[in-house]
Amino acid sequence: MLSALDRSVVDAVPPGGNWRDLPENFPSQRVQQIRASAGRGEGSRSTYYGRLRWDRPSYTISTYFNRPGNGCFIHPSESRLITVREAARLQTFPDYWRFSGTLRQRAVQIGNAVPPLLGLAVARMFEAGSVVDLFAGAGGLSLGAALAGHSVVAAVDNEPAAVLAHNLNMPGDAAFVADLGDESSARRAWREAAARASGSVDLLIGGPPCQGFSTAGKALKDDPRNKLLWSYVEAADYLRPRALVIENVVALAQSRGRQQLGDVRKALDAMGYQTDVKILHAEGYGVPQRRRRTILVGTRGPLPDWTPPEHSIEPPAFMSSQPDGPQASKAQTVLDAIGDLQIPEGANLDVSVRLGSPRTSLQAWLRGERTQVDAAA
Repeated sequence: MLSALDRSVVDAVPPGGNWRDLPENFPSQRVQQIRASAGRGEGSRSTYYGRLRWDRPSYTISTYFNRPGNGCFIHPSESRLITVREAARLQTFPDYWRFSGTLRQRAVQIGNAVPPLLGLAVARMFEAGSVVDLFAGAGGLSLGAALAGHSVVAAVDNEPAAVLAHNLNMPGDAAFVADLGDESSARRAWREAAARASGSVDLLIGGPPCQGFSTAGKALKDDPRNKLLWSYVEAADYLRPRALVIENVVALAQSRGRQQLGDVRKALDAMGYQTDVKILHAEGYGVPQRRRRTILVGTRGPLPDWTPPEHSIEPPAFMSSQPDGPQASKAQTVLDAIGDLQIPEGANLDVSVRLGSPRTSLQAWLRGERTQVDAAA
């Protein structure tokens, strides 16, 4: 349930609004700090205390969507925050996908995930085969790979709740717990993954934890999570997949992580991989969310063509991921994704939603009423 202070935020902020719509004397030290920081030109925090708009994609769904002050998570028209299922839909997890653990653990599983439709667009670049997913979480990349026709034979994460969620949803109990930041644990995990793939991995995918690079964090050079990127590289050296994909925050390709990314590409080149990097925009691939991610692909043969975006991209746009020409369809919106969902008045974030009739093809796909994913993309 919302606190009295959070309730006053929800009541004050209009659709598309944010902390700037709160009264100057709003009784929150954090809001006053944000206001002062913006006044000094240190960043506007434009999504903080934000309310979604029905007619636009959402902003990035983070692990804190159960708090109004950490992003744009207020429901477009109701006096509440978005629910777990609504956040999952904005990430393009189908309604059958279940998450595990406490509310906080489920929020982390959703917010940290790669949107499955973005994962699908990347996985489509490669011939279908066996997949190993590192830092798999609840399975966003794994689901994208499965939708593209791949077979996920192993998925590794250090969080038992995320592994349980992965195995609740993906066939074969492919996921298992291992700490890839620990050398001995990582080597055991690689051996297990190789055994499950019968010694031949077609595609290695993974999104090493990004907090050490993210603009949402402090970007500490000695952040131990930065080393997890190298755990992925070591796994590639051990497993020698035909192709590989690394997913991470935009900052990995910019000032905060550019040196690390360059070193990673040099290491992969020494293993015989050709690599390419783009910043992809999730809304360009049917995700109703403005989420920008750095994607590195590598192959031991010729590099594949990137899957072109089919939907328009919201500014600002990075690198060469703009769709070609005016034929790109409009980006999916919050309404397209969750406009059919309702919850009982006064219910909390963890309530099961009531479904009306689907209003869009995206809703129909998320509900399992369309089997073709292209109907949602």
